[in-house]
Amino acid sequence: MARKHHRRSLVPRGDIAPFLKSYAFVGIGALVFGALTFSQALAGLDATGRNPMVASPFRNPVAPLNMIRVGASEDKKRIEVSNSKRAAMIARESLERSPINPNALHMLALVAETRGEGKKSAQYVALAEKLSRRHAGSQMLLAGQAMQAKHYAVAIEHIDRALRTEPEITPQVFPILADALRFSDFRSYLSIALRRKAPWRDSFFAYAAAQPYAQSGTAQLMLGLSGLKDSTDMRVAVALLAQGLTASRETDLLKRLYMHVPPASIGLRNRPTEATFRDISLLDGVPPVAWGVNEDTTNGALVAAGKMPGTVNINGWAEAGYGSVVAIKLLWLPTGRWNLLYSGKGNVGGAGARSNWEVRCVRPLADTSLTSSVNIFTAGSGTKSLGFTVPANCPVVLVELSVRGSLSGGASQVDLTDVRLVRGATN
Repeated sequence: MARKHHRRSLVPRGDIAPFLKSYAFVGIGALVFGALTFSQALAGLDATGRNPMVASPFRNPVAPLNMIRVGASEDKKRIEVSNSKRAAMIARESLERSPINPNALHMLALVAETRGEGKKSAQYVALAEKLSRRHAGSQMLLAGQAMQAKHYAVAIEHIDRALRTEPEITPQVFPILADALRFSDFRSYLSIALRRKAPWRDSFFAYAAAQPYAQSGTAQLMLGLSGLKDSTDMRVAVALLAQGLTASRETDLLKRLYMHVPPASIGLRNRPTEATFRDISLLDGVPPVAWGVNEDTTNGALVAAGKMPGTVNINGWAEAGYGSVVAIKLLWLPTGRWNLLYSGKGNVGGAGARSNWEVRCVRPLADTSLTSSVNIFTAGSGTKSLGFTVPANCPVVLVELSVRGSLSGGASQVDLTDVRLVRGATN
């Protein structure tokens, strides 16, 4: 049995997890403070009071300032500089040796924050920015101060500048931005920065798309941007969103996103022209909008183009004791009567083997079965017709093929050919 070169996986590979810690050195000092104030301002927008603060390590080596310990307070609400008096002394000595020194001004700003002198901190960091707009720490500190003042667009400009200057800070900044995507106003401000061809845009999409809490916001953010270009990160983002939005039953949002992203990002040469995707043989694209298959060698499937136009062939299998859905496809179908046509035969490895189709309407709160087939292993040869009616209130239809192996014995295999979908009643 040929089981190589599986067509599509039902499960995205890999998991992008944020690397988060609580404390940092002076190189991260402003980034920590920026994260604190930025996220505190976001928490003020959230009725739950949830705080997405993330303080992670980032070091920009500047001696001897790096010897000073800087981190978040225990309650994660403010910056703390250990021995602030000594820190201020070192910063001033550094300025005497090198007046054009944004790092020293930066430290003085952090010391001022530790002492609750917000106005003085703002003055120091403003001077630091005048010396260099490419100091990532100062930009993040300015972003935090702008968020406190509710100047959200300005805050995101500073974050954009920091990310362009120091791409290495993305593990610290991306979790904060991803969490903030739940706010529609924030998405609007962020989209302004992304329209300026931010070089970190697609990598942020890929990161945010991997976070279940941020998938809806990521899709909505992408829909608000025109002229998206294909890239490796864009393909990763779309594949993850297709899986996630299906799981969360946000299929209308998925439908609009699929029609919006670059065709190459979903494996197509041309942009889809019909949102219904009536052609069940669509093999390109991202599952489950395109055919998705289980790649497990003990219980999986292959999907390939059939000989007849608009058809597919499916080879599914299951070892004894295994059973699951092996192939799925989402379909946005108009209301009315439909028929799934197929020819099939199976090789049964023992008693208890079963294979069947299931067609379900996927709704936000619950699925409704529209029809299911008889056991393909025992149905005999010849063309089969599985009819179902799509009701008016059905946003999307999910077609599934399951294969369950025998209770004991060898592997069971089913071969379906000329699988196609036709509208209306058939004889």
